[in-house]
Amino acid sequence: MTAFAEIEALMQAYIENLHDGDISKTDQIFLPECDLCCANEDGSYVHMTLEKYKEVIGGRESPKSKGYPVYGHTISIDQSGPNTAFVKIDCAVQPRYFIDYLSLVRTGEGWKIAAKVYYVQRTED
Repeated sequence: MTAFAEIEALMQAYIENLHDGDISKTDQIFLPECDLCCANEDGSYVHMTLEKYKEVIGGRESPKSKGYPVYGHTISIDQSGPNTAFVKIDCAVQPRYFIDYLSLVRTGEGWKIAAKVYYVQRTED
């Protein structure tokens, strides 16, 4: 499998994980040291460690449990070397829709998300 195909597979797993809300799969997708950040429209700033992110996932109803369809697609992949890449993805944890910027590194276990910066694109009414 090419690096590009491996990254695409990781992004599909990421989208499915957002939909399912299965915390056990999160560690397969992210590096343990991953940081997650968002600057809100009102100027406030959100920062989470991976452990905090897993608490958030575990404390909410998943889109799957609410009957929403799986939503998301990769917008772009920029692979700068054999072990680093940057991905822009359109995704959702309905009723919220996001644009995520994901920095990836290839480890001995394959590609992992090292950092996530996200933007809340819209929320359904």
